Amino acid sequence: MDEFITLLILAGALGTDATSMALGIGMSGVEAGEISKTSITVGIFHIFMPLAGLSLGRIFGTIAGNIAGLIGAVILVIIGIIMVKEALSNNKKDIPSANCIKGWGLGVLALSVSLDSFSVGFSLGTFSKLRTSTTVITIGIVAALMTAAGLLLGKRVGKALGDKAEIAGGIVLVLIGVKILL
Repeated sequence: MDEFITLLILAGALGTDATSMALGIGMSGVEAGEISKTSITVGIFHIFMPLAGLSLGRIFGTIAGNIAGLIGAVILVIIGIIMVKEALSNNKKDIPSANCIKGWGLGVLALSVSLDSFSVGFSLGTFSKLRTSTTVITIGIVAALMTAAGLLLGKRVGKALGDKAEIAGGIVLVLIGVKILL
């Protein structure tokens, strides 16, 4: 049960990139159909990216043994630090337009916010005892829900919340990585 709670927290941390993106897009105006289509697409990418990472991580974990778990934890810490650094950087991204969730743009956007899920999936594959299906479906559902929430909130909230959400997500990844190392 403790590992599933950690998985939920991790899924929330991974979903912060999608939420930040969705907040920005939501501020430029989205329709109900776009919200569901975007949320489902992001959720699907957040299932398949960590699935690929988990598969490779399990193979690596079998070959490398206990050291693989330590490497996975360090990867989580590094991803978390990068997320915080990007959120705090002076190179702020422009607010994305709702036009970017049409056609191929939606796939590119979903891929870009799910890339960290691949690395985290790899890390989890080196030490996690949870079933693969439980892990990736949980991450995908949480990402989809957070995307929908971000799109809906984006209509009402300012840009500052997006950076704060990404900082919080990065800190959570660092803390989970440190917990594994201890």
